[in-house]
Amino acid sequence: FGGAVPAAARGGPSAEQLQELEQLVEAAQAAPAYADPGPAIDLASLAGQKVMVIPTASQLPVCDQIGKDIAELAEEVGMTGTYFENSGGPQGWIPGMQQAVSQDYDAIVLVCGIDPNLITPQVEAATDAGIAVIDSGLFDLEDGGTDPLVTAQTNIPNAESIRRSVDVAFLDNGEDPFDVLLVTSDEVPSGVKMEGAIRDEFETYCSGCEIQKVNVAIPDWGTKIQSEVSSALLANPDIKAVIPIFDGMVPPAAAAVTGSGRDDVFIYGAYGGTPEYVAEMGETIPMHSNTGPTHLWRAYATSDQMFRVLTGAGALDPNDAFDPHRLWTLENKDEVTAENDGFGTEFVTGYRTLWGLE
Repeated sequence: FGGAVPAAARGGPSAEQLQELEQLVEAAQAAPAYADPGPAIDLASLAGQKVMVIPTASQLPVCDQIGKDIAELAEEVGMTGTYFENSGGPQGWIPGMQQAVSQDYDAIVLVCGIDPNLITPQVEAATDAGIAVIDSGLFDLEDGGTDPLVTAQTNIPNAESIRRSVDVAFLDNGEDPFDVLLVTSDEVPSGVKMEGAIRDEFETYCSGCEIQKVNVAIPDWGTKIQSEVSSALLANPDIKAVIPIFDGMVPPAAAAVTGSGRDDVFIYGAYGGTPEYVAEMGETIPMHSNTGPTHLWRAYATSDQMFRVLTGAGALDPNDAFDPHRLWTLENKDEVTAENDGFGTEFVTGYRTLWGLE
């Protein structure tokens, strides 16, 4: 007796598992490569058409920028691109849907995986009026498919992306189990998918880790997350990781962690890849991992799908219309200041070549 207790007995990851995770995390930090999603398309017929772009919530930096990028790309090819600013939830999206129908738009783009089932009557009214409804980032690549309510969509690798980001927490804590505060928004389909991926990852690598969940609706992020995280950290000294599902939650979560005075608690997960947050990781923001796309690649991938629908070329399989993610850690965070937030220029040239713009 008196010997060290094996990691498995304590419920933490083994040395072999940690080695495996190191390799996965290392690979996920590399800049992704571009490949053509489909054949070239002629955009001449798009001139004069109109698109309404509705983000999940304009206060979420990456979703806001994706929406504005899509509207700008539409303008560049001769369309009218309208960005519909809103604060999230059906009450924010419905007026934009109604405006698009009443003003005879040709397309509506829902940005950041808005669940069309939350606004079924409005989506059906739009498609009945001949408006193409494109949902950007709706399902996960692991699930595939298209929601029957929408005309077309793009799918994204959320689950794989968030797994790699929470893996950093295992590496930080070694073979010791730790408690986790998971902050979610259950009204977002991708958030539900990512929560499942996170729980599976903990089941695989840290059965002794306890997960405590707080669910906060998007319109309440700015007013409720900080107090919820603060209360949880005060009540449970074993929490070592705060995992906001989306990185729009990072500012209030970071304020709570900093305000707690705890220097053993860090933020992980945080899907979104907001460059301003990534750049401050380990400095003004107590965060050790973040993951997500670059807004411009998501905008190009979504616009490509929309252009294919509106020109009659036909939508791609949504799994082919995806855009990749990149894991950000303390090791590579400085690269986020490089061109297109560390994603390079190959994808821009690639899409523009497909569209006949280069």
